[in-house]
Amino acid sequence: MPDNKRMSLSSLKVMLASEKADALAAMSAAQLSGQRARAQAYYLGEMDQDMPASDGRSRAVSSDVADTIEGLMPSLMDIFCGADEVVRFEPVGAEDEAAAQQESDYVNHVFMQQNPGFMVMYAFIKDALLSKAGIVKVFWDEREQEERETYLDQSDDAFALLAQAVVGSDGALEIIAHTEKTDAATGAITHDVTLKTTRRFAQARVEGVPPEEFGIERGARTLRDCNYCFHDVIKSESALIAQGFDAAQIKAITPYTGLAEIETLARDTAQEHLSSVGGDANPAARMLKVTEHYIRMDYEGTGKAQLYQVTSGGDLGDILRKDGAPHVVPFDAIPFAAMTPVPVTHRFFGRSVADLVLDIQRIKTALLRGMLDNLYMRNHPRVEIAEQYAGANTLDDLLVSRPGGVVRVRQPGGITWQAVPDITSSLYPALDYFDSLREMRTGVTRQSQGVDANALQNQSATAVAQAFSLSQAKMKLIAKILAETGVRDMFALLHATIRKHGQQTATVRLRNQWVSVDPRNWKTRNDMTINVGLGTGGKAERSAHLMAIVNLQKEAVAGGKSNLVDDAKLFNSVSQLTRLLDYKNADLFFNNPSFANADGSPKFPVPQPGPNPEVMKAQAQAQVDHAKLQSDVAHQQLKLQGETQLAQRKAELDAQLMLIDAGLRERADRRAQELHELDLQHRRERHQLQMGKAGLKLAPAATAPNGADCGCTSNQSGNNDKGPTDEPSCACRP
Repeated sequence: MPDNKRMSLSSLKVMLASEKADALAAMSAAQLSGQRARAQAYYLGEMDQDMPASDGRSRAVSSDVADTIEGLMPSLMDIFCGADEVVRFEPVGAEDEAAAQQESDYVNHVFMQQNPGFMVMYAFIKDALLSKAGIVKVFWDEREQEERETYLDQSDDAFALLAQAVVGSDGALEIIAHTEKTDAATGAITHDVTLKTTRRFAQARVEGVPPEEFGIERGARTLRDCNYCFHDVIKSESALIAQGFDAAQIKAITPYTGLAEIETLARDTAQEHLSSVGGDANPAARMLKVTEHYIRMDYEGTGKAQLYQVTSGGDLGDILRKDGAPHVVPFDAIPFAAMTPVPVTHRFFGRSVADLVLDIQRIKTALLRGMLDNLYMRNHPRVEIAEQYAGANTLDDLLVSRPGGVVRVRQPGGITWQAVPDITSSLYPALDYFDSLREMRTGVTRQSQGVDANALQNQSATAVAQAFSLSQAKMKLIAKILAETGVRDMFALLHATIRKHGQQTATVRLRNQWVSVDPRNWKTRNDMTINVGLGTGGKAERSAHLMAIVNLQKEAVAGGKSNLVDDAKLFNSVSQLTRLLDYKNADLFFNNPSFANADGSPKFPVPQPGPNPEVMKAQAQAQVDHAKLQSDVAHQQLKLQGETQLAQRKAELDAQLMLIDAGLRERADRRAQELHELDLQHRRERHQLQMGKAGLKLAPAATAPNGADCGCTSNQSGNNDKGPTDEPSCACRP
């Protein structure tokens, strides 16, 4: 294309200056800038501009803006960052399921791991709640990082290895210092070597943009279809030169201080705005402001407008040169995403949550100050004293106020303390009313914050649950608006940036598995589901709902309905349940059936499906019947065997009994024979004895011891029925 049709740099400079001056931004929109600065001041509790306090009066400030925003932040951050997956890209066909899942995992990984995703989301949401619009920028960042390492007293072999590593590093390693030393005592040669390692990094970056650094054309409705927007970039002189901008132009730019921007000053809490005092001492660290313009224009003179990125800097807005040419670069899409919590239809800027409660904070501040002033005056009432009671020292005593002080009067009873009326009883209901008004406007209630001790007093559980659900409705609406505007646009830009600039395969750990990701094979994805976690009720109620789903799945699996529930569906249920229980990684407890090995085989093989439950039941019954039959046969066999053994044992016992009976009869016969023989012997002996007695009757008469016949008759034999007796029958024998 001939250069004579291209727009001149002077014309482009004038165009950019005109567009920026007319855009809605910190310096060119006094109303917008003033509202955002006032909201920031109210958030920090600084209300001296709107409600200056008189000397000696209360300076208390109600913190409704800060309380409301800080009350919304925990729930919103838990919605968007409570799980590993912020968004999920939907497939465009059945064959695209695996690719869409991998892209979703990788984009979420880039946002949460390679970028400070949590803090980016925090700033994104908080700027929207406080300053009408939250802005983030998505871009591709390429940079080099240098590291230096020094090795002392290296031998020749070690130095040779280092030199060889430098040669094979393709410029990544460089020897920048080398000293050869010789030991005077031993003559050994050593080397001191300093290496410089240059690492090149390239990745997609997501960063929050302060609202006062961003501007957009008037009348714009969305970033997607606007014709002009700009970003004031604050960077150091050395960083801009390292990016390739012309050093002479960069050094000529006036240092940035921010002293002329009321929003920047309102954001300071400890005089954090920049200063140019140290610029002369350390020029490389001077903070400079350059402006990135994104404008649709016919720069080439073809009659067709195209989006360009143009960088300008300096007090006059000169077009900066980068890599030897004016930095006017064609661009695919505006790299910003924006969101507002309370949209105004058909307008880019909506209303912030701070806008909803600024008047309430002013009213409550006035009521609070009046109440405190009343209490102060009741604690320090004024004194009334009649002139006739006042002495020469009374006035001096009253002017010196101290506890237990003495007031001298002419006579007792001359001092009267004025009673200040108590107005606090009428202020408390007013404060409660404005609190309820704030809750109705924003949805941030004391019940939702868990600080209302009277929430269950004289109220049914159903009424409390309904009030809680209504209070959550506004918060859910805000979350849904933020999700469908800023979060969706941010991740669409992040996906497109990675797909465009990712020129090499990356190996990353996704879902506890190392996978290779090649962004060059990605498809353009505009259809995505944002996992905002907006269920019905709180975590306990959603957990109960998920458990009901799991029970239904269990019944389907038990009934053999594998066409309704498979392993992937079961894993989805348990993974959602574990996330609700505040365990982000479900893989710690359950195996993901989608994991595969390097050869494509399932990492966790699916078990083979079992037989039909009815068949299993019949088989089990048959096994039971067979076991019962076998048991009966075994029982009969054991019974028969027992009876046989019993009969044999009985026969043996009977034989033994017969032998015993025979032995007993034989012994009885022998005993009877012995008794008979004894009886016969006894009879013989008795017969002999009787015969002996009969013989004694024929013996001579007894004589006396002296040989004389004593005349007594011997009676030694006794009678027939008695045995012989030894007793003498006369007195002559001793």
